[in-house]
Amino acid sequence: MRKTLFICFLSIVSLLTATAQQMFTYEYAVKDTNHLKMDVYVPAQQNTEHSCMIFVFGGGFIGGARNDKQIPDLQKYYTAKGWVVVAIDYRLGLKSYSNYSMATGLKKFINAFEMAGEDLISATDYILKNLLSTPYFTIDPAHIVTIGSSAGAITVLQADYFLGNRIHGAEVLPDTFRYAGVMPFSGAVYTNKGKLKYRVQPPAPTLFCHGTEDNLVPYKQIRFFNMGFYGSNTIAKRFKKEGYPFYIRRYEGMGHEVATYYKKEFELIDWFLDEMVLGKKRLQIDEWYNDPTLTKHPWGTIKPKDMKKF
Repeated sequence: MRKTLFICFLSIVSLLTATAQQMFTYEYAVKDTNHLKMDVYVPAQQNTEHSCMIFVFGGGFIGGARNDKQIPDLQKYYTAKGWVVVAIDYRLGLKSYSNYSMATGLKKFINAFEMAGEDLISATDYILKNLLSTPYFTIDPAHIVTIGSSAGAITVLQADYFLGNRIHGAEVLPDTFRYAGVMPFSGAVYTNKGKLKYRVQPPAPTLFCHGTEDNLVPYKQIRFFNMGFYGSNTIAKRFKKEGYPFYIRRYEGMGHEVATYYKKEFELIDWFLDEMVLGKKRLQIDEWYNDPTLTKHPWGTIKPKDMKKF
């Protein structure tokens, strides 16, 4: 009897060990005294594409963390599907800042956007140089995608813009590298060069998800002479004109709460990954989405000047 129980115990321990979630933490850069790290979540069994998803958390460039409550649902779902999921730190350019008006704090906002984009580029560079092949996982550089929420959505778009123009540190990445896909949930991109253009290489296929009534991250755009902060609506128009592949889901009447929908729109994300990223279909899809069951939240209507209240 004791022998039987002992064998059962060993079997359970072996099973738990085989199925346990493995996670490794790496320091990918030190910038302005910030020790920037990434958590790498390893699937029990990788998919044949050796895909990698880099997640960038939201928090208004004020707060948030790579290992907070934003990551568990996403990493559990996609590691179960065989993806290596990477959650990164980035510098919070508006932390401890007191004036969040876009007009009066413009330089601070621009600095925050650019620092975060540069940090995502650095994290990507670290992955390409150090993590493509390890004893625990393999990453195909042709199958690296990014996904971000709010400030993280701005960051993934900003990094892809830097890469498309080979600026702000993107020059360190191989000439042949581009993200396989970019998924911003309530994102925008900043440029001081007038119209939004990708002068060196085209942007990655992009899944835009944005509320049409978002007052925090503009759904349309904010322009100051040659400076522009372009939201999903404006970026999608540029993509359409230039023939770049994209899928935009416009959530009618919704505000900034759409930034959290990466946690529940797995069916949409899966379709985008399967068809437009791994399947390489060069589609342009423009979808207006009106679901009366979606819940609006009070914070969904906040504006930049209200950020200090949260």
